[in-house]
Amino acid sequence: MPEMSRWGGLFLKPFIKELSRRRLPKIQGKTHVDGLISDVEIIRDEWGLAHIYAENIHDLMFAQGYVHAQDRLFQMELNRLVSRGRLSRVIGEKALDNDRTARTLGYERIAREDWKLIGEQEQRLIDDYCLGINAYIGSKDFKLPVEFSLLGYKPSLWEAIDVMSFSKMLISLLTQGWYDEIVRSKLVSAVGFDVAKELFNTYPKENPSTLSKNYEFNVLDVDAKFNALKGPFIPQVTGSNAWVVHGDRSETGQPFLCNDPHLLIKNPNIWYMNHLHCPDLHVGGVSAPGLPLVLIGHNDQIGWGITLSFSDIEDLFIEKFSDETCTSYWHQGELKKTRIREEKIHIKGSKKAFTEKIYETIHGTIISDIVSGTKEKLALCSMALRPGTALKGWFLLNQAKHWNDFVQGVSHISAPGLNIVYADAQGNIGYYNSGKVPIRTWEDAAIPQAGDSGQADWKDFVPFNQMPYALNPEKGYIITANNKVEAEDYPYFLGDIYINGYRAHRLEAMIDCQTKLSVSDFEKMQMDFYCTPGKAFAELYSKVKTDEPDLQFYIRLLSDWDGFLTADKIEGSLYELVKKGMMKRIITASMADEGVVNEVLGKGYHPVFGPFNSFVGHHSSILLRLLKNENSVWVKAAGGKDFLLKQCLKDAIDWLQNKYGNQKHLWKWGNLHKMFMKHALSAEPVLEKVFDVGPYAMGGDADTPFQTNYEPEKFSGELNSASYRQIIDFSDFDRTKVIMPLGNSSNIASRYFNNQTQDWYSGKYIPLCWSKHKVKQHHKETLFLKKIG
Repeated sequence: MPEMSRWGGLFLKPFIKELSRRRLPKIQGKTHVDGLISDVEIIRDEWGLAHIYAENIHDLMFAQGYVHAQDRLFQMELNRLVSRGRLSRVIGEKALDNDRTARTLGYERIAREDWKLIGEQEQRLIDDYCLGINAYIGSKDFKLPVEFSLLGYKPSLWEAIDVMSFSKMLISLLTQGWYDEIVRSKLVSAVGFDVAKELFNTYPKENPSTLSKNYEFNVLDVDAKFNALKGPFIPQVTGSNAWVVHGDRSETGQPFLCNDPHLLIKNPNIWYMNHLHCPDLHVGGVSAPGLPLVLIGHNDQIGWGITLSFSDIEDLFIEKFSDETCTSYWHQGELKKTRIREEKIHIKGSKKAFTEKIYETIHGTIISDIVSGTKEKLALCSMALRPGTALKGWFLLNQAKHWNDFVQGVSHISAPGLNIVYADAQGNIGYYNSGKVPIRTWEDAAIPQAGDSGQADWKDFVPFNQMPYALNPEKGYIITANNKVEAEDYPYFLGDIYINGYRAHRLEAMIDCQTKLSVSDFEKMQMDFYCTPGKAFAELYSKVKTDEPDLQFYIRLLSDWDGFLTADKIEGSLYELVKKGMMKRIITASMADEGVVNEVLGKGYHPVFGPFNSFVGHHSSILLRLLKNENSVWVKAAGGKDFLLKQCLKDAIDWLQNKYGNQKHLWKWGNLHKMFMKHALSAEPVLEKVFDVGPYAMGGDADTPFQTNYEPEKFSGELNSASYRQIIDFSDFDRTKVIMPLGNSSNIASRYFNNQTQDWYSGKYIPLCWSKHKVKQHHKETLFLKKIG
């Protein structure tokens, strides 16, 4: 990157913004492009949502690629470089670790296998999408985004493998399980199994599972095509909060489907709002630039939303190699040859390429070299790193007309593990748990298993038609919030890494308190900051007494807290500091290894591919469970319950006083807990002020419906939060409401760059216009793509 600091931060932002203004894409008028069958109309409404009207699906995909490239080309470029392990050739040696990880996990390598499996129709749509991207890059209207100029780099044309590799990386990043095994294993080694198990994830009994019955199938007043169904699936036909409410429970008499996927909020946002229309497809929602079609949204017949199910579809195996060369390994009494690949990684500024050696056994790729603090040779066995047809599944969801079609699409999603909620125009609501789960016990999945014996090898999978599902459940709604899915009598082990269920508990209470639910009720649910474990934790202080007047004041303040973790309350800061401090005191009192301590506190294995592990999502439930257990070894070792409650509150007060003095207005949770929406180029400090957005004082934490989960080391920074909110109204799709942080454009000079953030922050929504009549009411610019010839 050229030396920027000499320009001075004071003048840099207006300079780059003016440069960006000159490079805004053409979004009004007409332009001729090669590759279209017919002309395409692209209407951008007053919020920058792109409504694309084509005469056939191939032109529709072409135009979506064109529009994505207009608004998000640099983001798309980074995504494909990272997923293909080619970032070093642009960034230099500082990106080598990222490339080594991507090559070792094999995103591009496995994506090439996916391409062979997805089918000719899907291949054609991806090719058309890439043609649209390339048409923009090669057009006379193309203006290179300013980020490329800052890097001294120009993008190459897109290929289908770019799309496939990015898809594979997303699937991998959304798949959970393997790193928790390492943390558990280290924990057991440090303190022994009996002591360690007290910190293992145990789902709170008071919190709900997604389904009260593992399979619930009630067809109510639907088309005759459902009459022959014996279950959810006919073979020949084939981060988050989400809930779906039946018309019997809504004011309109029709279903509502709500979703707010929680992801790390960056600049630009992962999502791009799209509305796609042609005779064969009509769909709206959010897409991911670099991938065609819509990932969350609705078509003219069905809608869907997603959350991570946290099904455990990954395991680690400790391989026994014959010698240090790792050229062969033992498996079931036989010496087998290791598959070894060498991949060249070209590095900007270096004449010599770096060679990455990748070792693969029958269980999977050896990942020990990309995980610090382990001496074992570990093979990662993951459904996310096996060839699959997940992209085909999303294509089928976009085109689905009813429940059977929906289930057909879900059946192709072997990874990631998702809760997918469903509603349709006939009034049905439903749910299906995706992901191919190996049949094994908790013991097999808890810690890395010996690979040489073969005893823990994956031999079979939970049959798709026996994965948890529901259609029109009796209670009239379905909630998923990364909580436990299955009922107690479910015959298979799906994993134990699901989150604690406090968000689901709160959302269920908010639904149950209303006889008929309205849009305003759903808006309140998505903006709710009530912290169920925080209130339970604060109530522990009602029995704590002290002779110290100052401490007693804060004990009373915390015990009287109403549990709403809003940005303007001191109580929220006290709770979060006490929780964080107490967890660290409890762990460090029994363990000396700082590395293991940090991992139990939530630190992940890689800042990009795994910044934290799922232990961080269990801290609230772990602490409440430990403090209620009078015989807890961990609590006793740390001084006992009464000591911990008092001392950790003292520590919190001291921390606040040392940082802010007696200025109590600065003690508010929102002052400690700020969101920065960071840009990839802000790794260069002088560019932070140019591209980063924020800070925003945030309420909430991991356990509030409006989630704002933070990294283990700090309260502020990049936060996991609602990357998109949708409320789909099946009585009238024109009434569907959406919002997301930032905007559709990544150009800092665009009116659509950061135009939604304030509404997202304050709880307002914008319409996802559906009918063309409604779209034209909110019309801002129209671009016609004209075919050549």
